[in-house]
Amino acid sequence: MTGPARLGYAINQWKPNFDDFTRREQHVRALKVIAACGFTGVELRAGTGRWDPLGRPASIAANYGSAAAFTDLLRQIGVEAVCSWYFDPAEPVGEELSPGRSVLEGGQHRAIAESVKPFAEFLAVAGGSRLVVRPLPPMTGELSADAIAIAAQGWNQVGAATAGLGVTISLHVDCLSSAADAKTLDALLEATDPALVGLTLDTAELTLAGLDPVAVYQRHRDRVDHVHLKDTHHVDEAGERRRPHAETAMLQAGGDRGVERWFYECGTPGGLVDFPALLAALRADGYSGWLVFESEQTPNPARSVMLNGWYARHMLHDLSKNLFLS
Repeated sequence: MTGPARLGYAINQWKPNFDDFTRREQHVRALKVIAACGFTGVELRAGTGRWDPLGRPASIAANYGSAAAFTDLLRQIGVEAVCSWYFDPAEPVGEELSPGRSVLEGGQHRAIAESVKPFAEFLAVAGGSRLVVRPLPPMTGELSADAIAIAAQGWNQVGAATAGLGVTISLHVDCLSSAADAKTLDALLEATDPALVGLTLDTAELTLAGLDPVAVYQRHRDRVDHVHLKDTHHVDEAGERRRPHAETAMLQAGGDRGVERWFYECGTPGGLVDFPALLAALRADGYSGWLVFESEQTPNPARSVMLNGWYARHMLHDLSKNLFLS
């Protein structure tokens, strides 16, 4: 991939609770902040039910008329595209009467592939090309080679289902996923088809899991087709992320250390991510995908967008003059 990268923002930080961020005027206000701070794409997050009106294509159609109408609204605001959509197959989907599905179960691969098609169709209309997925569920132990092979078969099948729409599946390794392990990630990528399945590099999630995002990029640079940029002050050296119910006990409740906030804006003092080294590597390789900023757990979403916008404008351009849009 060569050419200028594009800057996007993940809208997930506006919805810390299931009943937040449900009204159209709230959506428009958030999108205006994103556009005003220089971001031209937005990443949505899959959800379910009436409390998540931006969670599914059908919900967006019910609230905004259609994918095209929503895209037109974005462009009027100054956002060019829904660049990507995050999807976790294990999350319940009320509209499909599904309690959640597992990519580790071969019999559920077809259902997962069918479930993602509406998202891919929406992205094709809205100017996006990446369906960002959780590649493996959280596990307390090491996955077997057979389990990894089954998961890879599943993502190859899902990737084949979306490829005709110009949408690529991109594996997002979060700190709780079983894929947040160097050996497991190597095996999973080796078993998936590069033409159908890429890798989303999430700087803070990898760091929190004890992995160096720069080293992960250098090892898998040919597969990285999407980037999430955020910072963290912490590394899970105690292995809390591998414990049962880590989503609640660690990420939401703060874990044994009582951490109030795991993720921060880029350039935050005390941050552990080496952004200059990563951005230099992306520039050297001519990365031309989306760079999506995030700031989950922020107490003030609009302020976080402004801080990340300042970082993008003043730091990324200086570091990589030929990489980023001015």
